[in-house]
Amino acid sequence: MTTFIILGAVLNAMLGVALLLLWRQSPRQQHAKYWGLSWIFLSGALILGLGLPPEPDGSLVHDTQVFLAALCAMASTLLRIVGARSYRELPWQWRTGLHWFFGAMMLIVGLAKLDHSYGIVLAAVLLGLGALWCARCLWRGGSKADKWVAIGFMTAGLANFMTPFFDPFGRSVEAHLLGLSTQTALSLGLILLSVIRAHQETRQQAERFFRLAEHSLQGQLVIQNGRLKYANPAALAIYGVTNHMPLAAHSSLVERIVPEDERAALEQRHQHVVSDPLARIEWEGPRLTMDGRHIYVRGLSSHIEWDGAPAELMVMLDDSSRQRAVDELKRQALHDELTDLPNRNYAVERLRQITPRGAHPFALISADLDRFQLVNENLGHDMGDALLRAVARRLTQELPVTATVCRLGEDQFLVLLEGIGEPAEVQHHVQHLLDTLQAPFSLAGAELYAHMSIGVALFPRDGLDAPTLLRAADAAMHRAKSRAGAACVFFESAMRTDSRARLESEQAIGRAIALHEFVLEFQPKFQAHSRVLCGFEALVRWERPGMGRISPADFVPAAERTGQIKALGGLILDLAMRQLTEWQLSHGRLVPVAVNVSPLQFEDAAFAAGLLGELKSRKLPAEALEIEITETAAIAHLDQVLPQLQHLRTAGVLSALDDFGTGQSSLTLLRNLPISTMKLDRSMIEPLPEHQAAAVVKVAAALGQALQLNIVAEGVETEAQAQSAEALGCTQLQGYLLGKPLSADAAGALLSASTGTPRGDSMPTQPPSV
Repeated sequence: MTTFIILGAVLNAMLGVALLLLWRQSPRQQHAKYWGLSWIFLSGALILGLGLPPEPDGSLVHDTQVFLAALCAMASTLLRIVGARSYRELPWQWRTGLHWFFGAMMLIVGLAKLDHSYGIVLAAVLLGLGALWCARCLWRGGSKADKWVAIGFMTAGLANFMTPFFDPFGRSVEAHLLGLSTQTALSLGLILLSVIRAHQETRQQAERFFRLAEHSLQGQLVIQNGRLKYANPAALAIYGVTNHMPLAAHSSLVERIVPEDERAALEQRHQHVVSDPLARIEWEGPRLTMDGRHIYVRGLSSHIEWDGAPAELMVMLDDSSRQRAVDELKRQALHDELTDLPNRNYAVERLRQITPRGAHPFALISADLDRFQLVNENLGHDMGDALLRAVARRLTQELPVTATVCRLGEDQFLVLLEGIGEPAEVQHHVQHLLDTLQAPFSLAGAELYAHMSIGVALFPRDGLDAPTLLRAADAAMHRAKSRAGAACVFFESAMRTDSRARLESEQAIGRAIALHEFVLEFQPKFQAHSRVLCGFEALVRWERPGMGRISPADFVPAAERTGQIKALGGLILDLAMRQLTEWQLSHGRLVPVAVNVSPLQFEDAAFAAGLLGELKSRKLPAEALEIEITETAAIAHLDQVLPQLQHLRTAGVLSALDDFGTGQSSLTLLRNLPISTMKLDRSMIEPLPEHQAAAVVKVAAALGQALQLNIVAEGVETEAQAQSAEALGCTQLQGYLLGKPLSADAAGALLSASTGTPRGDSMPTQPPSV
């Protein structure tokens, strides 16, 4: 009997192992794992409790064997129930189950100590109840196969209940034959049920992924040995293939959709993916559709097993729209929108490519349209844009095909002559460029002429990189613009020095204004004949730290170019009024101080009112200040200058027309300007007493006297010039003969020493205080 029970237990354990192997093949079948373990524990309970029954002598061996048999029996029951609930996907509380498990096991052990048969009866009852519980789980809402297995659980439970009736110690042959047969049938049923479930899940999983692939917006292709094995509808749609065509018709799809220059990379990627199961390669590139359209595809290639052999799975998207947008953005970044020529970004990148060490010489031409702003101002920006487009077309058509024409912005173009580095050859092409612009442009019924100022830089002579060459070409172009008419200038190293000095000066002026690095000197003016002091002209000087004194001829033009002349002019007026205030307090008398004012300062409509307010706040008489403006500036900015000068003259501020004789003043201008003084330029005084020069000065002085103006002779350096100017009608003299520019202290001393009485002809040429 013992052998029979052990053989039955071993068979039962083998069936449990079969269930565990099934679970290993399909890990999602957790119920198979629980049932397999249950069957193995049941085999252990049969061997320990029935096959090798312990002697009921109360010894430690007896108690240990009973404990292990009870443990196996209750573990089998618990795992059987857990497996059933897992199969039906019902919740399970392990905490509650373990409490029940330990309670039942200890109850069996306790009864077995009283009487071994009591423990066997209770174990059989609990095993039977566990089987019925499993049957209930599978029957309710189960499939036909589930209900057949539920019947098997009920039969096994009844066999467990009947075991003690055959023999209180469970060693009846009939009971074990019944139990073995029902347990075996149940085991086969559980195996079949698990296989059915695994098959269903596999089929569902396959159907799920198939539907995902078929309805995915991403294209999916499977390539094996260079042939197409699978293509989902999205992939077929990307390449323009109709879905109703059989797969065999698509087998050569790969060769037809991949451009020839992409096939080597495709084959290399395919071999890598097929040989490496972990490979994941992102890629993108151009493709062709079945009807010959060009598209841009972005995808991911990975390894897949297909029909038992390695293959490549491609997941892809038609990225043509985004790529077109990217290409358009790149084009916009590298091309001018108005003329469709390459722009500065393109030019800089191209220069970077062709300027490595040892590269071939080439020429860079910077060309700027002259007086283009007049076209915009008088004919409108639409006409200006049309002219720029026409110039761009003509340059592109007339220059060599090797030339690259770019538009840098506004009216500036750039021409890159690659492979041409000899000045004579470059000059030839530049002259041809100028000649192409000789013919007028017919635009909207009008004929427009365009002229260019051209600067040329040569590589490697004038620079070894893009920024240096561009600066050199621009410097030469600006030098050309300073010449009359269309002109071409080749870059020279001196231009770089001049340009750098000009930049440094312009950058330093603002800082110098803020730090008050400017000081005034005062050149005296004297009455003609009497040689009595009658005023000063304030002359600004820049005391630049580390560089000494800077001439106004160097920094005033820079201040006008940068617009800082307004701040500088305001500072000069402030310094002059401060000095007047100091002299008034120190000497008790004043003479007018003349200050040069830029026409840009008159652009401020509140200039005159602000100046009068400053004079009033400092308690200075209006006639203590004289405003000087050049003849050329007055003519060029008459609309801005005239009303402000009239406002100042009405308030008592004097005004003078400086450098008379260098411009083109009309009699009407002199009559309308509210000036009190006319200053004859030194170029008119220097030739005196030469006869023709004297005639010109005499006429100018007579004109000034007729308009009741003071006439100042500037640049008087000899006594002969002074006497001639006095004889010809000049009323005031200014120049090195009578007084050089003085510091504020020296000028104050001269003012203090001046009594206002005429000096004789024996008066020294330089005042004693100088």
